[in-house]
Amino acid sequence: MSNKRYVPHPGVYIDDIIKEMGITQSEFASRVGLTSKNLSTLLSGESNITFEIASKFADFFGNSVEGWINLQTKYEIYKNEENKQNQIKEECKIAKLIDTSFIKDIIENNERLNYNEDLILKLRKIFNVSSLINLKNKNLYLNFKTSAKKEVSETNVILRNAWISLADQCSRNVKVDVFNKDALVENLDTLRSLTLKKHNAFNGELQSFLSSLGIKLIVLPYLKNSNMSGVTKWNPNNQSVLIAINDYGKSIDRIWFTLFHELGHAIKNHKRTFNITYADEDIEVEQENEANEFAIVSLIDEEKYKAFVKKGRFSLISINKFANEIGVGNYIVVGRLQRDGHIGYNEYNQTKTGYIIKMNKYDL
Repeated sequence: MSNKRYVPHPGVYIDDIIKEMGITQSEFASRVGLTSKNLSTLLSGESNITFEIASKFADFFGNSVEGWINLQTKYEIYKNEENKQNQIKEECKIAKLIDTSFIKDIIENNERLNYNEDLILKLRKIFNVSSLINLKNKNLYLNFKTSAKKEVSETNVILRNAWISLADQCSRNVKVDVFNKDALVENLDTLRSLTLKKHNAFNGELQSFLSSLGIKLIVLPYLKNSNMSGVTKWNPNNQSVLIAINDYGKSIDRIWFTLFHELGHAIKNHKRTFNITYADEDIEVEQENEANEFAIVSLIDEEKYKAFVKKGRFSLISINKFANEIGVGNYIVVGRLQRDGHIGYNEYNQTKTGYIIKMNKYDL
């Protein structure tokens, strides 16, 4: 707490004055022109000196209205500082729920974190809230309909809101064209071909290409315990779509699948829903199932995949040949085969480069 000198409520001064005058509170109230109840609440600190009361005191004591208003103002400033310090303590508790390395990345600090007012002020700005306590509000994004109805803990709500808010902030200064759904559908082949570049595409080429289609792609690290892998948000002001994804699972095939999943939301639901994609993928919701199906068939041509699977030859040579034929990274095929149970999750993982997304230096 602040070391500022204690400032009592103005009612304390009034009570002392009444005692010095040697009269009762009821008599003082009558002489000043207040009700006994108004005076009582003022003396107990339950009410404050209003302009009207200050004017009555000034007339009674023969001094200035400003003096009484200033007395009240000094008390309120003191209480505000006291409340502010208590609030900072509560916000520090919330900040400690956020993974330390994640915070260090977004504030660009390699030193030991000090959970103090300075850190809280930085995080408020980054998450665009007046207080980190507001991140507890599960309806922070109530103006958007979420496609997944999932019961989550307060900690999960805080982390979810923090990650979405960061993505939203990062997108504010990203300039894109008006969203063009038809052009996006027509260019899925081009997007799929970028999987051949593996992680290199995330360094700017993919974001640049999607911006021409009206999509703001924000790529952020996964926030531990947030249980989120992606978000799609429609912005009616500039008719664009925000897609934010992360590296949950640290596997390149999963990151690409998440991207195409969110593209599915952009195509099917972009104007009416705010879609949160949970990392555990166990949510049976129509929009999520549709987005999953879109990602599956958009990454790998379904008829060609069925023909490949029918042959039953899943050597790495066969997989590489098939991937080249359809123009995708071999790790995409490996991930699909693992998901469908045709090969084990321990097979051919050397194709799936472990990939960790670094915090891009967005203009926050």
